[in-house]
Amino acid sequence: MFTQSQQTVKVWDPLIRTFHWSLATSFLLNYFLLEEGESAHEWVGYLTLALVAVRIVWGFIGPQNARFSDFWPTPTRIKHHLCELLRGDTPSPDRHNPIGGLMILALLAGVVLTGFSGWLATTDLFWGEDWIEDLHETSANLVMGLVGFHVVAVVWFSRRGPHNLIRIMLTGYRDT
Repeated sequence: MFTQSQQTVKVWDPLIRTFHWSLATSFLLNYFLLEEGESAHEWVGYLTLALVAVRIVWGFIGPQNARFSDFWPTPTRIKHHLCELLRGDTPSPDRHNPIGGLMILALLAGVVLTGFSGWLATTDLFWGEDWIEDLHETSANLVMGLVGFHVVAVVWFSRRGPHNLIRIMLTGYRDT
């Protein structure tokens, strides 16, 4: 099947890949296609929160690359990574780098804030409150901005580095 020069290394497990593409799809559906206040928008929002809950659990019990401890963005890790980038070194594609870890945490927090504020807007306590609707819209826009930055970074590192990060997230494997 693979020759010696075409061996692959497993990077992302199926749950991480399924989570990634499911979260991207559900967020983009709600952001661009489904109308706020409609049942479909709400149910996709609940799905999005459920996906994040599964990812958080997986971040503690999943395989090494899925664990938060593997990519937690400490100041030391961030400094080391920035020094690598400034030297022109290519970060390891076998895990998230510390800045990528920071992005993951920001995206997860933003999605939770968006989903939670959306849910609150449906409760009797906050129904019709402008500030909760503003929070929901602002957090969704913030997440979309982060998504745009994430996509640009992935494309940039895929072109600059030795591996196509999009293909790795699709297949779970990279070539050695």
